[in-house]
Amino acid sequence: RMKINILHSECSKDWGGQEIRIIKECIEFVKRGYNMMIACQPGSIIKEEAERAGIPTHPLTMRKGVDPLAVIKAIWILMKNDIDIVHTHTPTDSWYFSIAAKCVGIPVVRSRHVSVPIRRTYLAHLLYMKLADKIITSGSMIRDQMIKRNRFLPERIVSIPAGVDINFFSPGVNARYIRREFDLNENNFVIGTVSILRGWKGHDYLIEAVKDLQGEIPGIKLIIVGDGSYKENLEKLIKSKHLEKQAIMTGYRDDVPQLIKNFHVFVLPSVAIEATSQVIPQALAMKVPVITTEAGGLGEIVIHKKTGIMVPPKDSHSLSQAILWVYRNYDAAKKMADQGRNLVLSRFTLSHMIDKT
Repeated sequence: RMKINILHSECSKDWGGQEIRIIKECIEFVKRGYNMMIACQPGSIIKEEAERAGIPTHPLTMRKGVDPLAVIKAIWILMKNDIDIVHTHTPTDSWYFSIAAKCVGIPVVRSRHVSVPIRRTYLAHLLYMKLADKIITSGSMIRDQMIKRNRFLPERIVSIPAGVDINFFSPGVNARYIRREFDLNENNFVIGTVSILRGWKGHDYLIEAVKDLQGEIPGIKLIIVGDGSYKENLEKLIKSKHLEKQAIMTGYRDDVPQLIKNFHVFVLPSVAIEATSQVIPQALAMKVPVITTEAGGLGEIVIHKKTGIMVPPKDSHSLSQAILWVYRNYDAAKKMADQGRNLVLSRFTLSHMIDKT
């Protein structure tokens, strides 16, 4: 048999950067001659997206805590499909598929996508150092943390940040229809953000900042792209701040490049656990000025006043001042975005990510 069979496992039912990265990786690996499959929760979004991309899926209910029957089912999936490598992504699916893989002698790669410190416990050491053969982190900061804090073996951990498809996220993309759809004109200054809607993404602080800037920036607009469990909270906050005319919540969209093209500034106001982010390199690849927070590994891409602007997390005033600076110094902000694009092209493209993986 010539082809290598690789199975990704993912227990999340949501759709965010982590799940998007898995799908992208599968598609690119198929192009390079691998057989790719995904074990996932029944009814999950990643199952739908994988099937749309032509990637076979294997539904398995994965609950927190290890269900022995589900482990047996995982073993059956691995053996039936002649799997050569298992690639796990969250603690829950890692327990199921790492144990299953070890039972049948299959090597395990474990990805760590978030910068939350790992507990220094025997179980964490077992999961990362005994059950996994290699670890991929979405940035150097996470790798360093694992080595210094958890004393994991450096030679077993490699940093591979998310990569941008520069053909898809191109400054030349045609996006005029977005202006018509959302009634944008040349007098608007558009602040945009793209992410799964969760509390730690910090949208609350961005909404507060936009409220503060109403009198400073004529024609200010906020476009929030994405869906998630925090959606209702944000809708209520927008209403309480009387920003219904200024703030647009688009829901989930698959035309993200066209939306970003219409942003004057891209803001990622995360308060915690970010790795290097997928969306910031996407915005920079499109030459859009970027503002983000000093949360997690974001500083690996946004170098303050060189490729973008960094502000403290949970600080709406600093966020509003950074947006105001971009508005008043747009030529300088665009130069930073150009430098950011050069950085993305040199280190953060999709082909770089797949090569290293």
